[in-house]
Amino acid sequence: MKKCILMACAMVLVFAAGVNAEEPWKLAKDSENIKVYTREVPGSDANEFKGVADVDAPLEVIIEVFKDIPSFPEWYGFCREIKLLKQDSENHRIIYFVLETTGPVKDRDMVIDTRDSKDLQAGKALILMNAFKEDYVPRTSTYVRMTDMTGSCILNRVDPDTTSVIYTVKADPAGYIPSFISNMLQKEQPFLTLKGLREMVKKDIYWEKAGIARKS
Repeated sequence: MKKCILMACAMVLVFAAGVNAEEPWKLAKDSENIKVYTREVPGSDANEFKGVADVDAPLEVIIEVFKDIPSFPEWYGFCREIKLLKQDSENHRIIYFVLETTGPVKDRDMVIDTRDSKDLQAGKALILMNAFKEDYVPRTSTYVRMTDMTGSCILNRVDPDTTSVIYTVKADPAGYIPSFISNMLQKEQPFLTLKGLREMVKKDIYWEKAGIARKS
């Protein structure tokens, strides 16, 4: 019952955020059955992007991929480095994340509070991400610290072998980034993340952790 209540509250917050948004989503990329949308956030330096795709794997397998924090540089878009700093429970983690940029622009780093909830019977799961405002980890001159980032990943079971993934992030880059780099990051980060997720679910280890036998 508690999990159901948490899931319902989280879904209401995500839905409300979408309702209150003033700018419509604009399709920025449509490739390999992955759609990426972007929009400006009025009154803010932040931008928002959304990636939408179906992944050929059960919901439980995808959850196991997201739980494997050390694997993120292998598949998560522009993830240069990631560290698990603290884990209070199975559903709450604090991670240190370095976002790789390009050219003369410094890479960004952030400390992210992640919380997830799931209702496997209903075929739904939700991951929420929020960057820390305070310096949970000391800053360095190597990276530019981002403190204004929120995101979510909504997973819905389409059928036993397919999961719908909606991945959304709103972030202030914490300083000037040339528009061509910013546009590239907004389009490619969600695209590469969803494309990478499709590859990761092919690994037997995640099916084994989920306790699901792969079909031959």
